[in-house]
Amino acid sequence: MTMIEDSLAPSPTGPLNDAQQSRLVADIAAALPRVHRYAPATPLLRIPSLDSMIGGQVLLKAECAQATGSFKIRGALNVMTQLSSKGVDRVIAFSSGNHGIGVAYAARCLGMSAQIVVPDDAPAAKIDRIRRLGGELIWYDRMSEDREQVAKALQSERPAPLVKPYDSWDTIAGQGTCGAEVVRQVQTPIDAALICTGGGGLAAGVGTYLKSHCVDTRIFTAEPEGWHDHYLSFQRGERVEAPGNGAKWCDGLLAPTPGELTFSINQANRAEGLYVTSEWVAKAMKIVWQHLGLRLEPSGAVALGVLLEKPERFLGQRILVTLTGGNVDDHRFSECLALAR
Repeated sequence: MTMIEDSLAPSPTGPLNDAQQSRLVADIAAALPRVHRYAPATPLLRIPSLDSMIGGQVLLKAECAQATGSFKIRGALNVMTQLSSKGVDRVIAFSSGNHGIGVAYAARCLGMSAQIVVPDDAPAAKIDRIRRLGGELIWYDRMSEDREQVAKALQSERPAPLVKPYDSWDTIAGQGTCGAEVVRQVQTPIDAALICTGGGGLAAGVGTYLKSHCVDTRIFTAEPEGWHDHYLSFQRGERVEAPGNGAKWCDGLLAPTPGELTFSINQANRAEGLYVTSEWVAKAMKIVWQHLGLRLEPSGAVALGVLLEKPERFLGQRILVTLTGGNVDDHRFSECLALAR
């Protein structure tokens, strides 16, 4: 843990304070050139039928267009660029797939090596990308092993910094550069942001930056049904576990509880939780494929799925929707399109 993380770690009694939030906004701005050195800004896209559906504007932030196929490259680059500047040449990470791809990509860009702890049931498309980028794969059983413990064991054998997927100040600042790009691209207030959410890092970073420019912007975490730990945690005012009884198609969003730091930040931003069924996620994937020719993985389509299922909540508004990833196996993609009616 860095000195920044030590001084800004969340207290058990509530969300981050104003000074801490201001520091995060500044750190997001500082992260932007580090990210853009290797990962250019992604586009905001429109589908006219979505605008008509809510009588407003739906802005689709296409993070699936990243070189790594997901937003995770942002946090990895911000963390690892700073480590590289201090002479670090090797890192360890744990990931369900996309964070591992981001870490492997950043390692290649920065001349570093990376060991990636991944579940043995991770999608083949994600594993293949990590391997092709030069990441060293370390397998674990999602049902019987703790990935953090596996990573710590690797650190004890051969010390190296751990690049966390979401519950890290510098990772969150990197993910927040997505929001900084949106502010530059839109230049008018966003009424609401729907953000695909697993551990909560993207929602924390993007939400903080958007609200620093328009305090009235509402932040919504979007999760698959059965894995809606943020929804439940916001209701209770404390971190609770997801039921874990939903479909596992959204493999990138299966974190059992919100991150400690991310939850503090999202509480400070008064984020609200929403969740969606697999059928609506599949419909979102089909719409984006038909209208934009972009392949989304289920995890990357959850926010749009929420909008499709609950359009009445966003009538007449300007809505940001994150399309967070596109690393999907052919078979899974075909299954999802078949599910969409």
